[in-house]
Amino acid sequence: MKMRFGTESDFEELKRELKKRLNAHPTRDISKPDFKQSAVMILLMNKGNEACVLLTKRTETVGTHKGQVALPGGGADSDDPDLLHTALRESHEEMGIDPDHVEVLGRFDDFISIAGFTVATFVGAIPYPYSYTISRDEIDDFVEVPLSIFAELRYDKKKEFEFEGNKYNIYYYYYNNFEIWGLTARILTDLSKKILNECGAPSQ
Repeated sequence: MKMRFGTESDFEELKRELKKRLNAHPTRDISKPDFKQSAVMILLMNKGNEACVLLTKRTETVGTHKGQVALPGGGADSDDPDLLHTALRESHEEMGIDPDHVEVLGRFDDFISIAGFTVATFVGAIPYPYSYTISRDEIDDFVEVPLSIFAELRYDKKKEFEFEGNKYNIYYYYYNNFEIWGLTARILTDLSKKILNECGAPSQ
């Protein structure tokens, strides 16, 4: 899948192909009644003729994942009609991204966070440049990272971790002094393996 572009139409083609692959992908649904539901957006943009993904760095005062690099999103509210609404609402609250400016391309897999959340993931696209309005209570900084780093699996190190009797690899990516690891790195690595590269193999 081409992630560096000669023309704007190349980015449009990437979005069409992503939408097609996500629609064909059998989404992994996770239901854990003792875990709180949450949702995140994988937001792509055409920055400098290259597909990039928006990541945030959380403050040290938020309830979970303090200081970590994350995808825009958060916990579901009781009045959210669905988890896509959760992801778009949280992206607006954190970064000021108007839901009407998000072209939703599809839903990816559900994940489990060791902080006690199930995490639904959605893929979308936003215009570039975007005038963010950052909630400084929640977000300390942000970065727009080339998607190719994850598609090419250019992680710097990998460690093994056990949770609820299952073993997982934890991937660490570094970009412009941002350390991308944990669930965020796992989501983007899985997206790369299952959708961007279509090899169908999940990261373990």
